[in-house]
Amino acid sequence: MDLAGWQANQLLFVDESAANKRTMDRKYGWTPVGVTPHVYQPLKRSERWSVLPVYTVDGFFNWDIIQGSYMAELFNAFIAEKVLPFCNPYPGPRSILVMDNAQIHRNEVCNTSMLHFKPADSSGID
Repeated sequence: MDLAGWQANQLLFVDESAANKRTMDRKYGWTPVGVTPHVYQPLKRSERWSVLPVYTVDGFFNWDIIQGSYMAELFNAFIAEKVLPFCNPYPGPRSILVMDNAQIHRNEVCNTSMLHFKPADSSGID
């Protein structure tokens, strides 16, 4: 695989996800024309669980599961303690961390931590 000059073994992907007991509930239903669909569900809230996996071309690299939601502080701690110590300087293996533009990823601490692993001629690519 060659993506913009990067090799597959250089890439680490991170993306958080969350679920609760109602995650699989249907949001839409089917009924005959002219009949209003009805859904009966308990109004009780359930616990929210969040998972933060990091994976490579070889599979899962590391992960964390918590009750609740990830905030910037928890995300930064996970990256700093469980991911960056196992990364290598560019262009070595595990040297490019790929993530979406979620709000918890856009902060001073996270950006400063990642600078050590950007190529010198990155031309603004995050």
